Amino acid sequence: MIRIHVLIFMLTAFIMLATVVYIATKHKIKNNKLNISIVQLLVVASITCIAYTFAITSQVIEKAEFAYSLYFASVDWILITFLYYARQYTKIWNEGYSAPLITTTIAIADNISLFCNSRWHHAFWLESQTLPSNEWFFAFRINDYYVVHLIFCYILVALVVAILLKKTVLTSGFHRNRYLSILILFICLILLNVLYLFFSFPIDISLCFYAIGSIVVGYYTLMYNPKTFVEYMLTTITERMECALLSFDENDTCIYSNQFANRMFCPSGDKRLLEERFRKWKAGRETNTISNSSWNDIYNFSGDEYRFDVHFNKIYDKKGYYCGCYFSFYDVTGDFLAYEEEKYRNSHDSLTGALNRESFFEEVRRLLDENPNTEYVMCCSNIKGFKLINDMFGAEEADKLLVRAADTIRERIQPGSAFARLEADRFAVLMPKVRYTEELFMTGMNKISNYLNNAQYRMTILLGVYDIYDREAPVISMVDGAFLAIDSIKGSFKNTIAYYGDMLRHEYMSEQKILGEFEEALQSGQFAMFLQPVVNMDSKVTICEALVRWIHPDKGIVAPLSFIPLLERTGYIYKLDLYMWEQAAKRLAYWSSIGRDEISISVNISVKDFYYVDIIETFTGLVEKYNISPRQLKLEITESIFMTEKERQLEILNSLKEYGFYIEIDDFGSGYSSLNMLKEVPADILKMDMAFLSMDKNAARGRKIINTTISLAKALGMQVIIEGVETKEQLDYLSGTGADYLQGYYFSKPLPVKKFEDTYL
Repeated sequence: MIRIHVLIFMLTAFIMLATVVYIATKHKIKNNKLNISIVQLLVVASITCIAYTFAITSQVIEKAEFAYSLYFASVDWILITFLYYARQYTKIWNEGYSAPLITTTIAIADNISLFCNSRWHHAFWLESQTLPSNEWFFAFRINDYYVVHLIFCYILVALVVAILLKKTVLTSGFHRNRYLSILILFICLILLNVLYLFFSFPIDISLCFYAIGSIVVGYYTLMYNPKTFVEYMLTTITERMECALLSFDENDTCIYSNQFANRMFCPSGDKRLLEERFRKWKAGRETNTISNSSWNDIYNFSGDEYRFDVHFNKIYDKKGYYCGCYFSFYDVTGDFLAYEEEKYRNSHDSLTGALNRESFFEEVRRLLDENPNTEYVMCCSNIKGFKLINDMFGAEEADKLLVRAADTIRERIQPGSAFARLEADRFAVLMPKVRYTEELFMTGMNKISNYLNNAQYRMTILLGVYDIYDREAPVISMVDGAFLAIDSIKGSFKNTIAYYGDMLRHEYMSEQKILGEFEEALQSGQFAMFLQPVVNMDSKVTICEALVRWIHPDKGIVAPLSFIPLLERTGYIYKLDLYMWEQAAKRLAYWSSIGRDEISISVNISVKDFYYVDIIETFTGLVEKYNISPRQLKLEITESIFMTEKERQLEILNSLKEYGFYIEIDDFGSGYSSLNMLKEVPADILKMDMAFLSMDKNAARGRKIINTTISLAKALGMQVIIEGVETKEQLDYLSGTGADYLQGYYFSKPLPVKKFEDTYL
């Protein structure tokens, strides 16, 4: 019988040592206190088994007594290592070092006392005990000190139980089972030991259960618990994921589907529906050659359409054998709708819902390329005097008008056409030529016009039609052609529809040629500065105006009216103005160097310059670059610069005035100048045109206007220049008006710089 127990104890020790080797090779030991505590527990339990085996098999009392001392001492260390394990496992009482130091010190003292038992026998003594099988061994009998040893052991037991119990109470859910199971295991082992001690069992069979418990603790802590927790977490995560997951084994059996997938494909919970769906998907596909794949699909649920990103992946083991596969369905409906909305906003006008300029050009090009046998026309429209509508009825009413116009156009076009709001009140339609009729547009235009027509105002809509004869031409050219047709009838009160014909085509081609040559002409210095003198009443020249002339290598001098309005309209004027300002500043610097800094040059500022150029930085930069006085470079403006953003333009002019520049108001009285302009603009010089003195029935009234305006300018502290003086009669009259300066062909036409210098310097 003893032999059987010996075999059991030795086998248990061997299994525990093998477990130690396994843990050491399969799990990280270094710097991992929990793994270290388990290894310690198994090693000490192995030593305990071996010591007890030697104690019950030894026939020499001294050796048996030593083995029993080692056995009792090992029990101390089993409990201490279990306490260390409990602290690492639960993270309770894990920070301090005083308690472990105390228990270790007591254990060492207890061990010394136990090993001294052979001298004093104060803890236990041995006597032979015969078993029913007639086998005998040395059994121990306890003395008084053994009770102290037991008390210390049960204090350690109580500490372990307290730690595990506290953690079990504090934690909840899945984690409670992790600590409760260890607590129950430990209590069962202690109860077995109590039964052995207090009921006089001859052999401590509970020791085997200690060993088995140590192995269970190692397995439960390092393998079962983490694996179970990972499975629990993965299951919880996949159930809560905002995507549907389906998994199939190698036989196409559905082994997992989360709640999202069940709601999508099998609300009844019947997995066979999922398997049937999977088999249908595989049918006709070379699934053996597909390891993973992704696509976008649409599904309908409860009448609503949803978009999903679908991913299919196969799973293989380490040897490359197929294990199964899974699908993941990500709901991208929200992202798709947001993308479509953003795409719509980027391609459509926010007010009317029509295509914007860039998208219209792309759509026109697509239609022309995809339908080579279809003839198209470009129809563009705008509202005559739309700014007046804003002023009279307000921006909100004007917006309603634009929406109504867009809706009316949308009603009249058919698929295969493109429709856009290019800007402000400008609309464009590309449509097949066979569908175009004047009646189609006239009825729509009348419908829109009636929206605001009343006794005080009648709205007119103009339409330009461009017959697309060159499909490869830029779309912007087609649009420009239609608006050129509109420009040809803007002054007419009879015509509302115009067609881009040969004359307009010739004009347009000429303009395109000018624009095409402009950049090269600017770079090669074909633009020259001419100077027209401005004389005072003593015929002395102190001011001159800078005017541009294009010296074309083939055409000679090109008239300014041939290119200035075109550059103004297209916005290129700012490049020419920058060039002219630089030439003027450079010339003033030269005059200063020869002692003639009393003469100043006036340069023109276009309305487009305020939007394309930093006016303040440019002019102050020129003054500093060429070291000239800002009073030498006079700045001419017209009332047109105040048509938009009046406050911004006034702020810029005030800054220039403060820096020292003289501001001139040019062409006062030739347009729609108002007295309010004189009040608000910080001008130093007022330039008036001699158009008021034309020899007709209103000449007398014109003289009165000139006299009054000059008096008003003088009262405001402004100097006056009368330009356009061409006759002796005009000069004689102006001599008595109080004007400060005169300018015109009577004195000199604009001259090349060299000739101007030879004549006046």
